[in-house]
Amino acid sequence: MKFSNVFWGIILIFLGVLFILQNLGLIFFDWRALWRLWPVILVLWGVSILPVKAWIRMVLTLFVLLATLTFMLNRTVEVNGINKESHWWWNESYEKNVEQSFTIPLNDTLSSAYLDLDAAAGSFVIRDTTNDLLEFEKSGSWMRYNYVLKTSEDEAKISIQPESQQNIILHNKNQNRVKISLNTLPVWDVNLDVGASAVKFDLSPFKIKDLNVDAGAASFVIKFGDLYPNTYVNIDAGASSITLKIPEESGCDLKISSVLSGKTIHGFEKIERGHYRTENFEESKNKIFIVVDAAVSSYTITRY
Repeated sequence: MKFSNVFWGIILIFLGVLFILQNLGLIFFDWRALWRLWPVILVLWGVSILPVKAWIRMVLTLFVLLATLTFMLNRTVEVNGINKESHWWWNESYEKNVEQSFTIPLNDTLSSAYLDLDAAAGSFVIRDTTNDLLEFEKSGSWMRYNYVLKTSEDEAKISIQPESQQNIILHNKNQNRVKISLNTLPVWDVNLDVGASAVKFDLSPFKIKDLNVDAGAASFVIKFGDLYPNTYVNIDAGASSITLKIPEESGCDLKISSVLSGKTIHGFEKIERGHYRTENFEESKNKIFIVVDAAVSSYTITRY
């Protein structure tokens, strides 16, 4: 018996079982959502061409299919506050048109603020200013966020995170869109922990003391200002495209560590491998210290 005949027979049986379960109401999907499982095809194809005995390929094929089916049947998510157990909910209608917003008022005695954003994959923007301490707007996927605020007389700590880890399902980075506006009065420490993301931060209106970004595969566009004596930036990411915009008035020290990278760096002198510095670094009143640790990446650093 040829392995190829058995292989495709198993695939057809698996797809038939999926449709039977769908008709029985045990799982729910549409064709667009089902297409998101296309990487399983690559896995199965790879198994089929492994130079091993046919029975080993058969076992691996069954394992992949059973693991996929088990994941689907044991998926537990929350929709509108109702737990759906032993069902796999992956319908496009649950991922769209959910909006959320909140504001955190400003205490006039505030001098420093800490923003800790722990989020799933998505698009994250910091751009506008606000008379409140912070404004948060979210659209796209049906994930919602909670925040915790701790304040003292001159300090505020804001922690924003998903309402429930059960609300995190597989999204591309454009389905979860978050926009944050900040007040220009306090000195800001910003920590961002995200998955695969598109990050666009215009920080030029704000006094930034520390910026820490921990991300998966990501696209970064970050514009800095010249409003604070020493700004420290740390970016740790997977495969990334990174664009940094540095004001000409600021001195900048840049350290880049990556496995493979393409670099476009304007207005910097090379100190040593992976270490760059602007010509005006020593005499500049305000300085920016940037450390980037990423995998395969492309860098564009410009002055404006």
